Amino acid sequence: MSMQHSIQSWLKTLLSTGLLVLTILFNGAVFNGGVQAARNKDHTTSRLLLKVVPGADSFSEKEGEVPVYKAYKTDPDSGEKTLVGYAFVTSDTHPEPSGYSAEIDSLIGMDLEGNITGLKVVYYKESLRYTWGDFFSWDGYEDQFIGKRAEQRFQIDNDIDGIVKATISVKAMSRGVRQAVRAVTLEYLR
Repeated sequence: MSMQHSIQSWLKTLLSTGLLVLTILFNGAVFNGGVQAARNKDHTTSRLLLKVVPGADSFSEKEGEVPVYKAYKTDPDSGEKTLVGYAFVTSDTHPEPSGYSAEIDSLIGMDLEGNITGLKVVYYKESLRYTWGDFFSWDGYEDQFIGKRAEQRFQIDNDIDGIVKATISVKAMSRGVRQAVRAVTLEYLR
């Protein structure tokens, strides 16, 4: 009896621990393809900022009425910093259009001519019941925004590729990116 009771107790503990781990995973405490599944107030890291503004080597703190990180390149000889662009999060510029289940926050880099230099999805959440995968981590999806400008339409199946089973999220993301790029362009480049 003692051995059987011990095994049952061990199995209950193992089952409870397994359920706890699954609960944590499905409540968004994991990373999917580099996209943070749990909301984090500061979506940016130095690594991500450097990815979205290639050529920059330092960034200001977030500042401005339309909040941006100013991107700088430092002259190795003089140490002088030159402004080369901006990085910003879509959620800081406008109320974002909602995807299937929630907002989709993207970190965007832009040069001084208004061209998108990089984009990384830093937060989105799909409904657990309807999730088919990590839609935005597909190779080339984020890259298709590079080179786009504020005056473009960001229209799905025209200048932005759609993703099967993620139409609502793709449209919301494109609208959010377009609105953020337009806000930063109007505030800093015109």
